Amino acid sequence: MLPKPFLLIIIAMLLCQLTVNGQNVKKRYSISSKRVIEQYEKALSSFNRYDYTTAQKLLLECVKKEPRFIEGHLVLSQVYMEQGEVDLAIESILKAQSIDKDFHPRAYYILGLLYFSKGEYKKALSSFETFLTYNDKRATMNDSARKMIDKCHFALNQIANPVPFSPKNIGDGVNTDLDEYWPSLSVDERTLVYTVRLPKNPDKGIKGTKWQEDLYISYRNEDGQWGRGEPVKSPLNTEFNEGAQSVSSDGKTIYFTICRGVCNLYQSVLEPDGFWSSPQKLPPPVNSEKYSEKQPSISPDGKTLYFVSNRPGGFGKFDIWKSELKPDGSWGNPVNLGGVINTDENEQSPFIHFDNKTLYFSSSGHMGMGGLDIFVTRLDSTGKWITPVNLGYPINTHRDEDGLVVNTRGSTAYYSTDINPERGRDIFTFELYPEVRPTPTSYITGTVRNSKTFYPVEANIKLVDLRLDRVVMDVASALKGEFLVCLPVNNRYGLFVSAPGYLFHSEHFDLTEYYSFDKPLRLDVLLQPIVKDEVITLRNIFFAFDSHELLPESRPELNCLLEILNRNPEMRIEIGGHTDDRGSAEYNLKLSAQRAKAVADYLISQGIDAARLKWVGFGKSKPVAPNDTPEGRAQNRRTEIKIL
Repeated sequence: MLPKPFLLIIIAMLLCQLTVNGQNVKKRYSISSKRVIEQYEKALSSFNRYDYTTAQKLLLECVKKEPRFIEGHLVLSQVYMEQGEVDLAIESILKAQSIDKDFHPRAYYILGLLYFSKGEYKKALSSFETFLTYNDKRATMNDSARKMIDKCHFALNQIANPVPFSPKNIGDGVNTDLDEYWPSLSVDERTLVYTVRLPKNPDKGIKGTKWQEDLYISYRNEDGQWGRGEPVKSPLNTEFNEGAQSVSSDGKTIYFTICRGVCNLYQSVLEPDGFWSSPQKLPPPVNSEKYSEKQPSISPDGKTLYFVSNRPGGFGKFDIWKSELKPDGSWGNPVNLGGVINTDENEQSPFIHFDNKTLYFSSSGHMGMGGLDIFVTRLDSTGKWITPVNLGYPINTHRDEDGLVVNTRGSTAYYSTDINPERGRDIFTFELYPEVRPTPTSYITGTVRNSKTFYPVEANIKLVDLRLDRVVMDVASALKGEFLVCLPVNNRYGLFVSAPGYLFHSEHFDLTEYYSFDKPLRLDVLLQPIVKDEVITLRNIFFAFDSHELLPESRPELNCLLEILNRNPEMRIEIGGHTDDRGSAEYNLKLSAQRAKAVADYLISQGIDAARLKWVGFGKSKPVAPNDTPEGRAQNRRTEIKIL
């Protein structure tokens, strides 16, 4: 089947360039038979009424009576293209060219597009090069042919240098004789939500039936196999098309597409009883009235919604946009991802990985193999997207490849393909080669409670890259205090939990070395109310070795402390410095006092009144762990805050 982008291009080219209007072509008909010409013009009328069956029948009779009727062969190729019959369309053009190779030079351009759509890149290259020898007067066509020549060379180079690729069918629990596609994966890789194309009236048989899309769900069992997929419970599935979904990291919110003329984005929340809430259409400015919004991808912290739209202000047909969640719970004005990612063609199926910085998407506009190819891009240290990279052949082919997602650890991709046409589209997995993998990611789950009453607390949880002082994840706990935070590895992080009326809680994670993905972290946080004599440990205050010089990685925690002091202007605190037992008591006492003062000096430099601060060094006198292990000594080297 000819990919739709190529079909539309080729049909438009023939409509504009073949001059099938009878009055224009009579002067250059390649035959003289009036009877055949009359039948040919009837075929043109049928074609213009979209009656392709009648047009094909009439044109076949024309070329049977007059085998050298060039116009008949060329228009017949157009009819075949409308019907998706690429091989027959090529055959008709070749017959026309065998009669007179110079009759319609632009047919070489069309032929090149047809060959390219089939993945016959050498033949396509030859056709485009032949077209350029005619010096066509339309500069845009010449430019387009040169671009297609570049794509042919690219495709041939990709085939000569294939990437590792070994796709595996996900199994009969998910894949059936129907079309299954658009997989979305839970953070623990145990739940798969996907889209299924179903006949609306299965009792009437497949032929001629109407189709609809519904959401299905499958769970992985202990043996690693995916169980039988079942329709997602009402009210998510309706008589309309639901699909192209994205599930939040905690599995409690789903964003998906419903198409009723135009497509729009909807949201549903998992209720405590295990049922999904009635779908709610996302209000403006995310959804528009006249244009389509579809194929959402929610970031792992739930704060950014990526989606595809053909709304004005983009670079091409469908572009990738994003909307940020505002503090009041509404979505901000959508922002186009820009010309690095979006082209004058179609961008589709964005997927933001659990590392919150690697984006996979499909495009027919970037240099590729034909149709939609899958690309990967990443946010750099300045927050800008880098130039997308084609995933390569044979992951990408002349067919449309889209709807790819990647598991948290970054090793396995899930996508759909019709590589076995008799089975329709099925979902496959394959191992990603290292160069296009995202940052491996695990996750932390836990609850936030009041340290006095143990009641749940709705809190804000931020994961901060200590090296860059940049927020990586920003999530909110649920009503019951539950939270899930994705944790990209190969970095050092500070985790900060805060809520109004409470002291913040901090944790430190050094994931620069080996980390087990099979054992996600569990963190239950007890937030301490702001009351006299409460003490918290600052776990992300770092000093140079044998010094009281604050390291830059301390800034995120210092700013958390600064924020809580600014929110509570009556608060006075004591900053306490502590050391391990290595070194003399006198030395440790002095060093701990200097370190406590360094923290106070930073706060004063940021506008905190010195009268609100007291600093004291305790040396090694108040250990919280044995000093006989590196871990214990690290716990004892700490900075504490006490409310005075």
